[in-house]
Amino acid sequence: MKRIVVAFSLVILIALGHVFGVQAQSPESIWLVANTTAYKTGETVIVAVNASTVTPVQGFTFQIRYDPACLQPVNASSPIPGMNGLPLPQLTGLVDGSYASTTPQTLNGVLAEVRFTSLQGCQTGLYLESAALAVRNVEGFAAPLSSVLIGERNVSLNIDSEAVAPQPAQPESGSILPLDPPPAVQGGTVGWIIGGLILLLFGGIAFGAYKVFRIGSTDHITASRLPWKAALHVKHGPHAGKSFALNKLPCLIGRDPQNDICINDPHVISQHAQIYSERNGYYLRDLGGGTFINGHPVKSKTVVLHPGDVVRLGKSALFVFG
Repeated sequence: MKRIVVAFSLVILIALGHVFGVQAQSPESIWLVANTTAYKTGETVIVAVNASTVTPVQGFTFQIRYDPACLQPVNASSPIPGMNGLPLPQLTGLVDGSYASTTPQTLNGVLAEVRFTSLQGCQTGLYLESAALAVRNVEGFAAPLSSVLIGERNVSLNIDSEAVAPQPAQPESGSILPLDPPPAVQGGTVGWIIGGLILLLFGGIAFGAYKVFRIGSTDHITASRLPWKAALHVKHGPHAGKSFALNKLPCLIGRDPQNDICINDPHVISQHAQIYSERNGYYLRDLGGGTFINGHPVKSKTVVLHPGDVVRLGKSALFVFG
């Protein structure tokens, strides 16, 4: 009997060891969840972006797709101490949230609560289109944490056509991030107007995000700094979140795969711009595709690049020089 008890105990220990071993190797993950999925017209819909990670992070981003005929986004709030919201231009049908912290945070639970107002009776849903956790890389810039698993992406909602009285503002804690969608505009120029406003605003916003995410670093490019230390940090468009070190100068940028940096964007021409070094400084030359520095067009064809300059190629490819 004693041998049976010992053998049984060993089996339990081995099984527990296997379970804990699997848990220890489980990857970082992000998922979408809602406590309630049934609402009435006019009620506040709340969903949570959750995460689990053993790696301290200094920011996160998420994009949630919704039906603008059924829902209107209001705001997002993060309960994580020190996480600050970075307002971004919003597109109709897509919530775009971004948060950053000056100190590393270990996350295990709610990253942010996102609030919508239900507009009418409908069967609809929310879809977590993308999400990322940001860490500080060896160069001092924000970079996405690799091997993050996106778990549950879908939340199904049933909104009853019965209308209720407008609800008072619900208690919120932490950093509040406005998520106001662009106003509805009549006529066929809606896309152009919204796109123009977004591009005008995005330069300053991306510069602010760059300053917040470049945590703890007082390092700036000076005239004596070697050219190959500079980099381009993509903030919008293809390759968003990536950084390209300028190890080779001059550096050609464009849609042609033969370029030093290939931007696969329909509004970027084959050879769009060039970055080169001269007199221990950095210069950008527009090659005819339409290039903007901090929201201003490059009219002289060549401009000096400074740390933190926001460069836009075409309509949407945007990066920060640093």
